[in-house]
Amino acid sequence: MWQLVLVSVIWAFSFGLIKGQLTGIDPSVVASIRLLLCVIAFLPCLFFAKSLRPNLKLVALGSVQFGLMYLLYINSYQYLPGYLVAVFTIFTPLYVVLINSVISKNWQLKMLYPVVLSIVGAAIIVFKDIDQDGYLLGFVLLQLANIAFASGQVGYKYLAGNGNDRDNMLWMYLGGALLATLYCLTTADIKSVEIDGKQWLALFYLGVISSGLCFYLWNKGARVVNATTLAVMNNGYVPLAVIFSVTIFAESADLVRLMLGGSVILLSVLLAQKQNRDLTG
Repeated sequence: MWQLVLVSVIWAFSFGLIKGQLTGIDPSVVASIRLLLCVIAFLPCLFFAKSLRPNLKLVALGSVQFGLMYLLYINSYQYLPGYLVAVFTIFTPLYVVLINSVISKNWQLKMLYPVVLSIVGAAIIVFKDIDQDGYLLGFVLLQLANIAFASGQVGYKYLAGNGNDRDNMLWMYLGGALLATLYCLTTADIKSVEIDGKQWLALFYLGVISSGLCFYLWNKGARVVNATTLAVMNNGYVPLAVIFSVTIFAESADLVRLMLGGSVILLSVLLAQKQNRDLTG
């Protein structure tokens, strides 16, 4: 559980870097560089791995959770303002529970209660009136990205087995990097890409810390919590992101909505934990 909390803090701090620093770069280039940095950061794990044979199932899963998700997610910034990216990602918990229910063949309506609370809490904080019809494509891209990310989280709980999380994530990052880089090489005008020093620093931070370290901790934490807790924690970054925007980046925010929405998200986490205790006895 502590892994999910720590990652929520880091992601909340990192949220503005893509919109603020990287929107001028081709989205496929950003996705490719971030995931290649993940692979490079985890390459030393091969020295400690019991086997150098790639886990092809995890390579395929990583291509979905990271490669496909990033290509869709970063592309959505071309059509949406930053706050709507935050708004439209709040449905990920619902996909986590639904996908887990399909795989486990265990449908329990009460599992949706904390998930719906989480979505309501996040919506209270970030929702604003949507007044442009052109946002529909961005919404669709983000929902596909949410489904890809949710599929990877749930799939990892079933495919990780007894493997070491550190080794497993190397194969998943490799799958994500292969897909993103292949797409990048076939669609992007590489020769015209220009990345300045600040953008490289942002990419390095996002690739090694926000992606490499955080996805490792997130999937590691996903293995030790139930699906409902995992689902609601997908919105845990939302109140933290607003708090950081106000206290660190001197942005304005509705503090009443922040307190109300944050309280609802906290309630959803507590309810999910209670459900887990009831199920485990």
